[in-house]
Order: sequence, then C-alpha cells, then structure tokens
Amino acid sequence: MKRLFLTAACLVLTAAAPPPMQGERLEAGATYFVLKMDGQENGRLWRVLRKTELNGRRVWDIVLHLKLVGREVREHYVVDRASLLPIMMDGTRGRDRSDRNWESIRLRYDARRIWGTRESSSGSKRISVALNGPTWDGHLLGVMLAALPLAEGGRYTLPTWQYDGGKKQITAEVVGDIVASYDGKPAWLVEAGDDPSDRVRYEIARSPRAERGYKEDLHAPGCVTIWETSEAVLHVSRLETGR
Repeated sequence: MKRLFLTAACLVLTAAAPPPMQGERLEAGATYFVLKMDGQENGRLWRVLRKTELNGRRVWDIVLHLKLVGREVREHYVVDRASLLPIMMDGTRGRDRSDRNWESIRLRYDARRIWGTRESSSGSKRISVALNGPTWDGHLLGVMLAALPLAEGGRYTLPTWQYDGGKKQITAEVVGDIVASYDGKPAWLVEAGDDPSDRVRYEIARSPRAERGYKEDLHAPGCVTIWETSEAVLHVSRLETGR
C-alpha cells in the first residue's frame, strides 16, 4: 500500500458566494482508504462513485462504507452530477437493530428544505430543515473539493448540512501544490473547515480530479489521518457498485 502524508498550514476564512461546481469532471470508480490514529490503523473506508440517471436527471450514486473497531457506518447518496447538490440519502449505523448504537437515516433534499427521518433503538425523529440557498451535504466534502474550480490561492465558501452536525459554512483555501511521490502526479493542497482551530487538509489530484487523502486535527495529539491505497478495490465494493 502506498501512502501520502499531509502537513499543517494556516486556514483563513472568508465569506463568499458558493462557487460553481464541476462535478462532471469526476471519474466513476471505487477508492479504498485506511484510517490511522497515532500511526496505528483503526478503520477502513470504501467509497464508490457510479454514474447513473434518476427520472432522466444525470446523477452520481455515491456509497460510503466505514468500518471502525466496534463501529460500522454505511451511507448512500444520490447527488446532481454537475452541481453535486444532494437529492436523497439513506444510511445506517451499526450492523443491525440489536446494535446499541444502531441508527437508520433517510433524507430527501430540494432547493428549499431537507426532510426525512432518523430512527434509533429509542425511537424515530422527524427531520425538517429550511434552506436559504444551495446547500451541500458535509459528509461528501472530499468529493466536493475535487469538483471545485481549484486554482492557486483560491478560496471557496460552501454552505453545508449533515444529519449529525447541522448547518456549517465551510471555507476551503488552496494552500499549495505538490507532486505525489507515489505516482509522480501533481495535486493541490486544500485546507477546509468552519473553524480555523478545526481544519482538515486534503490532497486533491489535478487530473483526473479526485480526493487522495486527508489529515485532520493537525496540531492535536491522536490526530486522524486517511491515506488512499493505490490499488483498485472494485472487487471489495462490488455490492455497493451494483446499487
């Protein structure tokens, strides 16, 4: 497995209109990540992007499957293929209803609101959130950054919402570029977050445009680092790809 390591830099937050997304430039396929804390592996993430259509609309079908020690999360999103604005989402936490932390989430999105249900072993809760403009799902931030019109010194503002974090105004800044040692290809370094003290640094490959990995809590002990493997994992994610 080949790995990338990301270092720290400063994030400057600025308010700006949501940038135009370039979601069509993303590539379909599966990506496999290893999660590490203090240098030790503590989980794995599979992400599958598939091109399809929904009622004649060109969309991305995206599956995230996260496995941690004692925890499992699976999320499925359908988003507009160009803008990446979400259309629907369903997900589960825990293996089944017998899991103490089991949850089931089902959401729908339009230009004005988000609505759905969040069910747990203790009951069901209805979700209804009013929106004031284009709003992306924060759980897909790495995919969103890869679709931005990134340029040297660029800063971008992304209004987001997520079922376990609420509304956030994410600011992303291109802080540099590198040539990846493992494949010799150029990539942007992008820092993103809603708080300068809680930022995440991403490596975004220039061509084909894709998230390659990230590191969060850059100055904190026990930080979480995600590295992308260089091998294909379509055999691992065949069930997700077939949705």
